[in-house]
Amino acid sequence: MASFYIHDGAETLILRITGPLTKGAAAELEQAWLLTPRSTLAGWELMVDLGDVVSVDADGQTLLRRLAGHGARFITTSRLADALAEEASRRMPELLLAPRPSLWNRLACCLRTFCASRRRR
Repeated sequence: MASFYIHDGAETLILRITGPLTKGAAAELEQAWLLTPRSTLAGWELMVDLGDVVSVDADGQTLLRRLAGHGARFITTSRLADALAEEASRRMPELLLAPRPSLWNRLACCLRTFCASRRRR
């Protein structure tokens, strides 16, 4: 089971997680996080230290995504922690805006369509 430690600084709150972040530990941490009034954390930057995490299951990954969604940043000291932080911080593809075609691409598309319709006649 994971252990959690909180270190507070002048403007930063560091949540250090050690051990496996699995279903039970993720539920416990999420419950504590949800019970903390947001006004208590106002003005503080939340940083999550993943350096001593040894494994994460789906529930743990979901919790890390939720923390990232609330603005948490991750401290990493290993390849596993790097991968966890990258995955948790990644935006979902459906939330990214599709690039808009340039004016020249749109004009070229219109010309191709026009030329193709003229050839059929």
